[in-house]
Amino acid sequence: MTARAVIRILLDHGCHSVRQRGSHQIWRCATCQTVIPLHAGDITPGTLRSIERDLEPCLGPKWLTK
Repeated sequence: MTARAVIRILLDHGCHSVRQRGSHQIWRCATCQTVIPLHAGDITPGTLRSIERDLEPCLGPKWLTK
């Protein structure tokens, strides 16, 4: 899954970008926060799971795969 696809899902859930430094954007949903790497190609599975885990308290379990 690319960073662009993850950002689209985050926007659909009402999240917003807080700031960017280099190729990493900080995204926030209510009280939860995560970092999205904006590198070329797909985000590695471990990083995707970390993003999903960071936002689970706000968006619910398995929000990324729904």
